[in-house]
This record gives sequence, C-alpha cells and structure tokens, in this order.
Amino acid sequence: MTPMAYPRSAEQHGVALILVLWILALMTIMAGSFALSTQRETSLVTNARERARAVALADGGIHYAMFMLSLPNAADRWRADGTPYRLRLGGIPVEVRIYDEAGKIDLNAAQESTLRTFLAKLTRDEDQAVTLSDAIFDWRDNDDLKRLSGAEAADYRAAGLAQSPQNRNFLVLEELRGVFGMTPSLYRNFEPYFTLYNNVDGINPAKASRTVLLALTDGDVQAVDSYIAARETATGNAPPPPIPAVPGIRFHSFGNSVYTIYARPLSQNHSEPPTMAVVRREAGRPATTPFVFLRWKPQAIGVTFNP
Repeated sequence: MTPMAYPRSAEQHGVALILVLWILALMTIMAGSFALSTQRETSLVTNARERARAVALADGGIHYAMFMLSLPNAADRWRADGTPYRLRLGGIPVEVRIYDEAGKIDLNAAQESTLRTFLAKLTRDEDQAVTLSDAIFDWRDNDDLKRLSGAEAADYRAAGLAQSPQNRNFLVLEELRGVFGMTPSLYRNFEPYFTLYNNVDGINPAKASRTVLLALTDGDVQAVDSYIAARETATGNAPPPPIPAVPGIRFHSFGNSVYTIYARPLSQNHSEPPTMAVVRREAGRPATTPFVFLRWKPQAIGVTFNP
C-alpha cells in the first residue's frame, strides 16, 4: 500500500504554527523579564526614597533634641540618661534618646584602676579584664614596651592580625574593635559604656544611664531604680543623692557638655537604624545654637537602644 501524501500547504501551516508558538513564548519570557526588571527598579527607588525620608526624619529629631537641651529652664530640658522621647515629624513618630557622655568611661582618659575595675564588672572575668586593659593601654601608650598581659605589634603579627597598636589615643570608638583580644560580641557589649569625649578619669553617676548604673552596682536593680527615682525628683540645683562608692572607680561631677543623640523614625514597614550625632555645648555661641557637631553617623548599624 502506498503511504498517504499530505498536501504541502498543510506541512507549511504546521511549521508556521510552531514558529508562532515559539515567538509567543519568547515574547512572554521577554515581557516577564521586563516586568520583573521594572518591579526591581521600582522597589529600589521606593527603598531609596524611604531611606532618605528616614534619614531626614532622624535629622529633624536630632535638631529637635538639641533645641530641647538648650532650653534655659533646666526643668524643661530633655534628660540625657537614655530616656526615650517621642515626637511627630510630618505625621511620622520619631524616637529620640540622649546620653550625656560624662555618664560613660573615657577610653583615653581612664586610669588603670578605673579601666580594669569596669572591664571586670562587664566581663565578670578578672583575668580577661586584665588582658583587655593591658592591651588597651599598649594601644594607647606611645612606646613598644609590652605590658605583662598586653600586646604589642609582634603579638598581633603572631596572631595573624593585620592591625597593630597605634601608640596613640583612640580617634574613634570603633578602633576598640582592633585591640588584641577584642571580639565583635565583646565590642557590641562594651560600646554603650565608653566614650572619647570626657577627657577625665572616672564617671559621673548623676549622668549615667540605667545600663551603666547596673554595671557599676553589679546588677543591683533595686538600688539603681531607687537612685534613678531620687535623681529624677531632684529639683533646681539640688544635687542628686549619692550612689554607693565603687572601689577602683572614681566618681566626678563633670557633665552637661557633650551628648550622644540617637534618633530614628518608627515605621511599621521599615526598621531603619538610628542616626547618631555627638554634639558639644560651647561657651560663647548664640543661645539658639549652643552646640557644635563632633560626629555624625547617618546609619548607626548595630546600635541597640538601652534603657
């Protein structure tokens, strides 16, 4: 039997149909790719706009905090002990916290007893406190003489570390990350307790945050809360009640000069890191603008607000 022969036009129609289907599939893929690309670009633009708005809102929060710190009546000023304040800017709530740097330990000015005692309270490990303290002093001092438990350039090289002691004061607090024996988790835990702006040994408990006071008192919540309550009710120029002395750490009365301000907008859709500013009050400047900026960090990533 002779095979049936199909008309040539039918074969051509079949090939044309396949080509049309391939073209449709290709156009569908191209359209999907274009839509995805457009969606991604739109998302990037939206995120950039939201981030810019968050930075602008935080900027406004910092300037508002500076205004509240400059009020002539001390009773009206915002507290600088980490108390959270909220205001609305453009209908968006913004959280602001202020910390008086006198309520922290100055990493450059701290003497050996102060630094070791405070590190021991933070680490709960006397040996680790001695090691870290000596390594910090070896970083700070201007010689290559190694302290008993410290570290100089040879120790950094032996440990495979790229950095080495700078033999000078810390310029920014983040340099503490490079100190021998310092780990990322230790640095995150230490950051709220240290400053570079006091230029005086010790700490002013009247300006310290609750977090710092808990460290000083070895976690005595009742004593700290009682002290804070009494401190908040002190009126006029009356000094706050004394806090029990801490052997090894000097208390001083300096303060009301340098502040760290954190501000962040509170949004349900985005969780932007806060903007951080360090400002210093300077005599001789106009009453409306008494501060100068020492540092500005638009996104203080990794910062956790402490009560």
